[in-house]
Amino acid sequence: MSRFINQRISFLFIISFITVLASCKSFDATKFESNTQSQIIEFINGNAGQVVSISIVNAEDIYQYHFGKLSNGDTPNNQTIYEIGSITKTYTGLVVAKAMLDGKVELDKDIRHYLKDNEYKNLELEDKYITLRHLITHTSGLPGDFATSREDIVQGKYFEKISKYSRENYFDDLKKVRLNSIPGEEYQYSNSGTNLVAYILESIYEKPFQLLVSEIITNKTAEASTKFRETNYEPGEIVQGTDADGKQMPLASAYWFADGGLTSSIESITRYIQYQLSSEPEVAISHKLLDESWTGHGKAFYWNTYKHDSNEQMLYQGGGSMGTSCWLTIYPKKNIGVFIVTNVVRGNTQEELEAISDKVIDYLMAYNAAIKSDS
Repeated sequence: MSRFINQRISFLFIISFITVLASCKSFDATKFESNTQSQIIEFINGNAGQVVSISIVNAEDIYQYHFGKLSNGDTPNNQTIYEIGSITKTYTGLVVAKAMLDGKVELDKDIRHYLKDNEYKNLELEDKYITLRHLITHTSGLPGDFATSREDIVQGKYFEKISKYSRENYFDDLKKVRLNSIPGEEYQYSNSGTNLVAYILESIYEKPFQLLVSEIITNKTAEASTKFRETNYEPGEIVQGTDADGKQMPLASAYWFADGGLTSSIESITRYIQYQLSSEPEVAISHKLLDESWTGHGKAFYWNTYKHDSNEQMLYQGGGSMGTSCWLTIYPKKNIGVFIVTNVVRGNTQEELEAISDKVIDYLMAYNAAIKSDS
């Protein structure tokens, strides 16, 4: 049975030990919880209205913490709903893995086979066609987005455009798009490519993608809070975060799809981490290496990977919306996973969350080693 450590941390309670720990260059490996908490408190640094929630899975042990208070005075808890942005893509990759297991798709087949339409002669370049492998590793040559551009964000037109963008608009754009590069040759992060994966899955299963995610993943994992809510939510139901200037930002998940439309809670993401650490066959497929560089970094099914074939194997994915940043890391061979989320988007927030996650992993491995040596 899992051991849950679930705490809501107030600044008054923890300020006493953060100053001590911050002054120490080394740390006591046996004090995993206080070491972890100090990292996050330092990150918040007294910012009013900023919160952080974190879940750490260490084999059978689960640690869950919530820091800070929302602008309305509420303290987040395990049921607090956050946008999880591009972590949604790992769910998309898991549905692809199940489709492979079901014999419905092949990674290296021309995607036009699944589109069942001869109008897409534009989806190739120099006789090279797009495959699911290309879409999943962001090497398809498709642009980042169809609906909007960086200029739309700068000019404040982003939400106006995405709120009016339909499935029909998407396929109209797909028929007209020109590939930016030869499929398989260059990396270009593509939300439009991820959404195409979902449309292909809808075509082969003849079911809405949202239903596929629930049937294949969230019903199985009992993730009650992991949903595509779209515009079907109550005011205050989902945490709205702020930008670097403290301005409250609108929810973007309502208009996103397989690329970033899911919302979830610490309780549900914890279940997802546990599933990702399981021996289920579709999970194993979704962790398979699809592309790797000489640096040891690679790509799995919408996971970034590092040292994939070593005992230090790591899979990770960041997620961001207009006002929420999050980070998910799993170490399948060590049975460890960390998810961390905050309601702030600054230029480097995801990098900061990644650094915290890495530090928490260091603390956890040191703690496990210390416990093992004492037993």
